[in-house]
Amino acid sequence: MKQILKILLVLIFICYANNTFSQVTIGKNGTFSNKWYSGTLVLKSKDTLSGVVKFENSSTTKDLVGLRGVGGTNKIFFKKAKNSKKKSKFKKDEVEYFIVKTNSGKIAKYAFILTNEKNTKLMQILIEGKVSLYLKKGYENMYLENPNSTTIIQNEKNLYYVKKQSEKYASNRFFANVFKSFKKNASRYFTSCKPLVGKINKGQYKSDELFEIIKEYNNCE
Repeated sequence: MKQILKILLVLIFICYANNTFSQVTIGKNGTFSNKWYSGTLVLKSKDTLSGVVKFENSSTTKDLVGLRGVGGTNKIFFKKAKNSKKKSKFKKDEVEYFIVKTNSGKIAKYAFILTNEKNTKLMQILIEGKVSLYLKKGYENMYLENPNSTTIIQNEKNLYYVKKQSEKYASNRFFANVFKSFKKNASRYFTSCKPLVGKINKGQYKSDELFEIIKEYNNCE
């Protein structure tokens, strides 16, 4: 009975996903990994490597309804060119940051950011300043097992983290939460910029406008 309910749940989810989700099919012996991007890798040893970079993003969630979560190990791979056979692998504690050119031609900077005493997360750096803004990109996943392959139903999930220069750890304190008031939370966090706090309290800024809020805060005198 449980198996039938699980199959029905997956089928319903797939029907819904056709319009809102992407599907990735993995062969029986295949693995999921991101593509190689032109870029520069800067190591904590201060060595700078220019070539192509590949990185893995962990999923933002764990198991969903008894189905497996997915995720990379957050290792960084480097080659001098895409057609090079030799590649180097670096652990997160060896990497200062890296900059890549995305498929859309935009330049993106990534680094491993401390979120507590024991954990770091690979994030894109959107803003650096008095308050820095980071994007943690991942996916919620559901799996459909076939005899020779596995189909992943993926829902892209973005989490935004912030960190003041005086803070040791980045936090997702503005993650949507019915138990928290965005106005109160943001007003306290940005309290040193009175004009910005006034706009937040008047509803001129919403919770999905963190980029604009932090830009204004960093320019506040």
